[in-house]
Amino acid sequence: MTKNEKKQLETVSQYLNDSHQLLTCGRTQAGVNNVEKARVLLAMQDAKRRG
Repeated sequence: MTKNEKKQLETVSQYLNDSHQLLTCGRTQAGVNNVEKARVLLAMQDAKRRG
């Protein structure tokens, strides 16, 4: 795993952790937005691996 890939996974993890906190305190839209950001980063990483 490259340093860039590791950094992206750390960012995804942070987005998901933040989402959990936001959803728990009732900030639904902000939580959903963070989940979407994490999904996009994971999709980009998957596309790089396949291509």
